Amino acid sequence: MKRALPLLLLLACIEHREVGVNFGETGEGLDGFLCKDAAGRLVLDRLGDGGVADGGPPALGVASLVTDFIDLGGLPGCRTGQLVKWCSEHRCMAISSTRICTPMQLPTNVTGSDREALRARVREQLVALKGQQVISDAPGQAVILRVLATGESCEAIAAASAFDTKKLVGCAYSCPTLFDKADQDVYLGFETLTGSCEQGLRICADGTLTWKP
Repeated sequence: MKRALPLLLLLACIEHREVGVNFGETGEGLDGFLCKDAAGRLVLDRLGDGGVADGGPPALGVASLVTDFIDLGGLPGCRTGQLVKWCSEHRCMAISSTRICTPMQLPTNVTGSDREALRARVREQLVALKGQQVISDAPGQAVILRVLATGESCEAIAAASAFDTKKLVGCAYSCPTLFDKADQDVYLGFETLTGSCEQGLRICADGTLTWKP
C-alpha cells in the first residue's frame, strides 16, 4: 500500500491544478533532517540551544520551515554533483517572491536516538503541515523546490540576506521540474551516503547552490 507523505500543495500556473510534494513512501527523503555535525551531534539538537534544555530528554523545539523555488536558468541533471556544477556556470537563485516561511516544531535533544525512530518523529511533525500551500502560482520555468528547516525565526530570515548556517537543521529538494507540466506528486529528498552531512546542508541552503567546504 502506498504511504506517501504529502507536505504541501501548490497550484500550477497554466492548467490551474494542484501538485502535491512528498518525501517518499516511508519518509526516505528526510535524510537531510538527520545530519550530524563534525562533532557527531545531530543538527536537530541546535533547536535545543538557548531554548529547550540542551542535553535533556528528547523534546520538540521551535523551527521555521522555508520553501523556495530556485530558478536554474535551464534544465540540468538531478544528481547533486550535476546541480553544483551547473550552478557554478549558471545563475541559480531563489525566486524571492515565492518564498514561504512556516513556524513548526521538530525533535531536538535526540543525538544517540535510533535513526529510523527519529525519521518517524520528523515525518510526524511534517505530516502536521499537510495541505498547506507553497504558492498559488508556480514559476513557468524549470525550478527546484527546496524545503529548508532552521532554528531562525521567520522574522529573522526575512530581514537577513542569507541563512545562518549554524542554525540549519534540515533540507530537502526536488529534481529540476517544470511544475506546470507535472502530472504526479513531486519527490523531495537529500543526497547523502553518510550521516555526517552538515556540509550538504550548507550547500543546499546557499543562495546560489555553490560548493561549500
